[in-house]
Amino acid sequence: MDHDPGREKGRDAFLRFGASGVVFTILGPALFWLAYPWGPFLAVAIAELGVHSVRFVTFRSLVFPASKGYRVSLPRYLVSALPLTFTGFASVALLRHHLDRTALTLVGALISLVVGFLWSRFVYSQPVQQPSSIKPGGGRWRRG
Repeated sequence: MDHDPGREKGRDAFLRFGASGVVFTILGPALFWLAYPWGPFLAVAIAELGVHSVRFVTFRSLVFPASKGYRVSLPRYLVSALPLTFTGFASVALLRHHLDRTALTLVGALISLVVGFLWSRFVYSQPVQQPSSIKPGGGRWRRG
């Protein structure tokens, strides 16, 4: 069997991505459940803001580090996080009158897990394109 560094890099990233997914799938709903007494919409706002702040730093430094050739930018991360935030608020809006605190937390966690995995996998599998004006060894500001 041949040693393929690219395949090994992808497997390591997948494992780090999966481990962080487990952590944030627990952390987000826990924050929501704890903040719920202040109201369901404030709870989802606190959970989303708290989790995504920590998740961005974790993605950038541990899951997809630049030292391994990845590029996690804030705009790209926001694109990956917006569907999660939207589904969090939408599920609270639709289900808050039908489910109690714990059931709403569990349903929200399940929805977040599915949407987060599928959407992040799609976003982070897309290649990062460099603007055509940026070329190795120079750029448009180069003289001569």
